[in-house]
This record gives sequence, structure tokens and C-alpha cells, in this order.
Amino acid sequence: MPFCTNGVDDMFEPHSWNLKELSDDCFQQWGVRPRPSWITTMYGGKNISSHTNIVFSNGELDPWSGGGVTKDITDTLVAVTISEGAHHLDLRTKNALDPMSVLLARSLEVRHMKNWIRDFYDSAGKQH
Repeated sequence: MPFCTNGVDDMFEPHSWNLKELSDDCFQQWGVRPRPSWITTMYGGKNISSHTNIVFSNGELDPWSGGGVTKDITDTLVAVTISEGAHHLDLRTKNALDPMSVLLARSLEVRHMKNWIRDFYDSAGKQH
């Protein structure tokens, strides 16, 4: 993931993002070049309406959440917003210090997955 700093608005030394430089470094070290558009070509980018059964969880304390899916797209492409959630806190093991919003999010995520599994088996049974 590109990481750019300017030393003014952040606490890091200035560093710009240069795809050609990264590509050349990867090729020199590993003999491969990055394919920056591969993921959008492979999975459709923001046009994901043909996909199903995905929970997009976003913790409001996560700096990446602004780039996440924050609203349900369909009933099988659902967004879960976690008011006291940090980056993938809901995906970690249970902890006695977990905020209630994280516990509720985990429960909701599991409920969605159980429904999708049930729906799969229900439709598979009807096909036989």
C-alpha cells in the first residue's frame, strides 16, 4: 500500500510514492513487477454487486475505515460499523476488555454467516 509522508503534516521523514521505483526494486530483488490494477480487474473494483456473502466491518477508530464499504449494498453484501472498533478488532479472539460494540458486531457477523450457510444448504437441497 502506498505510504507517502511530507514531514510537515506527519511525524515521518518525507517520502513520496513512486510506482516505477517500487516496480524496479521488486524486479531487481524478486524478478517480478507489481500489477497495481490486478485486484480491480480480478474482482471488479468498486463494482461488486455480482458478489455475495461478504461482511465489511469498519471500526470507527480504524484510520482505514474511510476507504471501506460503510453501507449495505445488498442483503448479502453488508456493512457493519463498530463505534469503538479499531483495525480488525472484531476479527481477533475474544478479550475481556472488548467494548460492547465489538461484541455486538461479532454477533451480527456470525448471524449473517449462519444465514448464508443455511440459505446455501436450503437451495442445494432443492436442487437434488
